[in-house]
Amino acid sequence: MINKLQNFLFIKSGVPRLENYLNLTALRHKLKAGNVANVATPGYKSRDISFEEEFKKLNGSTQGLKGELTNPAHIALGQHKSRPPKVEETEVVKDEFNSVDIDIEISEMAQNELLFTIGARLLQSKFDGIRKAITSR
Repeated sequence: MINKLQNFLFIKSGVPRLENYLNLTALRHKLKAGNVANVATPGYKSRDISFEEEFKKLNGSTQGLKGELTNPAHIALGQHKSRPPKVEETEVVKDEFNSVDIDIEISEMAQNELLFTIGARLLQSKFDGIRKAITSR
């Protein structure tokens, strides 16, 4: 009974998708903050993830190859959700100090912060709805 209730309240209500969303925005924020911190590092390659592709992969909505794990000790293949996000590095252009453009990094951090705030508010509203259903208020 508890598993059915837990499945209904959390999994079917979209909480795992919002968790994936928040985890990806947090990872992207860490990468962007690292880029900003290394703006004066010679030869540093800026790092980022493809947010949309990684979110699709985590939620099982990709068109690519997806391996099936039959044993937890096996290595995930293709677009499997247990594979870590692919971090892309921007190559340093010849005669450039590094590949970090501080204006782009700061604007993308601000955009990412808005995405995180939206995800957190959506998750909060899900839990508010569950709380109202439990307390009948």
